[in-house]
Amino acid sequence: MELLIIAMLVFGAAVASDTEGNQVTGGSFCLFRSRPYQVVLLRNGRIYCGGSLIAPKWVLTAAHCGRRVRRISSLWVHLGDYKLPAKEGTEQIRRIHNFFMHPGYNLYPRDNDFMLLELDEPAQLNNYENTINMTTHCPSPGTRCSVSGWGTIKSPQRWFPATMQCADVYSVSQARCQDSYRGRITDNTLCAGVEQGGIVTCQGNSGGPLVCNGQLQSVVSWGESVCALPGQPGIYAKVCKAVQ
Repeated sequence: MELLIIAMLVFGAAVASDTEGNQVTGGSFCLFRSRPYQVVLLRNGRIYCGGSLIAPKWVLTAAHCGRRVRRISSLWVHLGDYKLPAKEGTEQIRRIHNFFMHPGYNLYPRDNDFMLLELDEPAQLNNYENTINMTTHCPSPGTRCSVSGWGTIKSPQRWFPATMQCADVYSVSQARCQDSYRGRITDNTLCAGVEQGGIVTCQGNSGGPLVCNGQLQSVVSWGESVCALPGQPGIYAKVCKAVQ
């Protein structure tokens, strides 16, 4: 069953407990300052989508994030966050001045799932907030990549962590991706996960980054309603197909 609210990380189906400092099954807390490009979009103080800072005034996220809110100006863009809703004194908060969906975006099948957000003021770049370069080359199968964000760490239940989570996933060949999701994969989408399951994109933060070899490779797009099952990798929009 295709998920309509889409998608962030799940780092396994369970956690040891909800106390701060316990490790998440299949993933772990990100190192502080290790993802300065990571952006989170909040609506009414709650996680709405993720994104990546690609220039001081520009964020790349998923197009379907724009479809799910009537007034995109109601979103707050947080840069430099690590714990939510705690204030570390490192974050910068911006509003959205304008947005641009990819002209080839289609909902069914979800294709060209990209949206650019123009911030009302440029980010002040430092060790906590910085840009990431976009790739121009698509990854070969088996490429090690990383995902990050504040999405649910349990599925099918939803449990959103306060601290940013990180995990490694691996790109999957287009043929295997097609076998897993027949009729729903286009040339502009990429599968990534782990063969045994336990780490994959899930509900909570669409538009977040998939980073391979230090460059932004893809944008979190969609996945199944029950996350992290074996043979069901997460689906991402390929930056290499849209960067030009």
